[in-house]
Amino acid sequence: MKTACGTARAIRKKLGRLLRSERGSVSIEFVIIVPMMLLVMLGFTELYMYMRAASAVDRTAFTLANSIGQMSTVIADATDTTDANSYGSLWQDAALLAAPYQIKANGMVYVTSVCDTPTSGTCKLMNASSNLMSPGTAGMLWTASTSAWANSKNSLMTSRVSSTNPLPSTWPFRIGDSAIVVEVFLAYNPFTMTSKLISGMPGEQILYRRVYVRPRSGQPLTKQ
Repeated sequence: MKTACGTARAIRKKLGRLLRSERGSVSIEFVIIVPMMLLVMLGFTELYMYMRAASAVDRTAFTLANSIGQMSTVIADATDTTDANSYGSLWQDAALLAAPYQIKANGMVYVTSVCDTPTSGTCKLMNASSNLMSPGTAGMLWTASTSAWANSKNSLMTSRVSSTNPLPSTWPFRIGDSAIVVEVFLAYNPFTMTSKLISGMPGEQILYRRVYVRPRSGQPLTKQ
């Protein structure tokens, strides 16, 4: 009996010491907390990279639209970069503005000129007898794109500007009015790092930005 009681007390003592012991707790905390911290850090990094890519698309669209808005005519030459008003120069500007993202290999740019009732390359313009408060009929005068880049994602990046209604319904478009629409696309994978650790993450996404401006000259942007 005494031996059995002594054995029981010894076992209870050892169990008590084991329950009170903190040995190994640091290892357990390390195994649980460190992976969680890494996931949080990866999440913040992925979020930053996505916002950076979206910001590059915004910057490219706004800056390009602002530059084109100061032009009165565009030269329809996709290879010439010596003239600032040529297609080639505009596409080169877009590529530089989008850096470090390779928009030539992963994106598209569209420029659309809009005017009032375009017919056979001519537009309805304001004159002395025009009622400036009368609504105009917005139509597509011409459109150009970076189709010469010919990247593998072109088919996913078609213009979203309607040929019949190229402007938003809330746009105050009056008789003889005109506008310019710039669209920028960029294919981007928002989970380049996380997808290597977690399967089933969303794949490549198409970032898109559309900007509307009025020509500074007050006349439709033409091409030659």
